[in-house]
Amino acid sequence: MYKKFTGIVFLLLSGCSLHPYTKDELLNTGVTSPEYCLTQERAEVEKRVQSYLNHCFHPQVTELTTGGRLVNTIQLKVDSNADRSDMVLWAPTIYGSQFYMNVIVSEKNPACKTTMTAVASGWAFERNFPKILESAKGEDPWCPL
Repeated sequence: MYKKFTGIVFLLLSGCSLHPYTKDELLNTGVTSPEYCLTQERAEVEKRVQSYLNHCFHPQVTELTTGGRLVNTIQLKVDSNADRSDMVLWAPTIYGSQFYMNVIVSEKNPACKTTMTAVASGWAFERNFPKILESAKGEDPWCPL
């Protein structure tokens, strides 16, 4: 009984560190979406996807009836260069930075105007892949989280 209880406590305590601590670790261990081939211009896709990510994942504070607060500190960081744009969802935690999703927009496939892929740290973020694609195409998807 004691071993079972210890195992459950260990799982609960380690649950805060289930996400990768670096962007490279996320790219190497995360779940990767299909490579989406889009007919829209790269700048337009970047703007639409960034808008979706800012809408669905933004810092927020929830006041509890007990007087406490829950703070969600997920942030979006955008790194762009001539080859590609990385839109990274991450959060600072007491365990160090944790990385949840990276959306990569580029023009690497000559058969497409724009190419997009995403890498997620788990199911909760992976289920956004279809919504990110919808937003890239100019639709107005709802936020699954």
